[in-house]
Amino acid sequence: MRHALSGIVVLVGFAICGVGCASSQEGVKSNYMTQWTQVSANTQAATDAAKSVLESEGLKEVSASSTAVDGTAHGKMADGTKIKVSIKKSGDSKSDVSVTVGSTGDPKLGAELAKKIKTKAEGT
Repeated sequence: MRHALSGIVVLVGFAICGVGCASSQEGVKSNYMTQWTQVSANTQAATDAAKSVLESEGLKEVSASSTAVDGTAHGKMADGTKIKVSIKKSGDSKSDVSVTVGSTGDPKLGAELAKKIKTKAEGT
């Protein structure tokens, strides 16, 4: 009985949040560990935007690389916490961007970064 109730609680949680819950930033979804959004830009432009945002945030050891189908950007916070941005092609001129802060996630910071990357990549 207890296992059945646990399963129901989990299912209700997924039903409420769907695949990912909305974050505090408009257009950004979150599953606590990772935050993601779709941008109207190709993978190279989205990767360049991610690198630019990480640099503007003052992160250390910022690097980025991309192809026509995917891209990544990385940086470190002062305490050594790694921030990873992953970009995947999702259409002719659209990309899915996901941000993961550290090994356990920081939904507030991840959502802020994802929103800034979206804004920069779309030029808005």
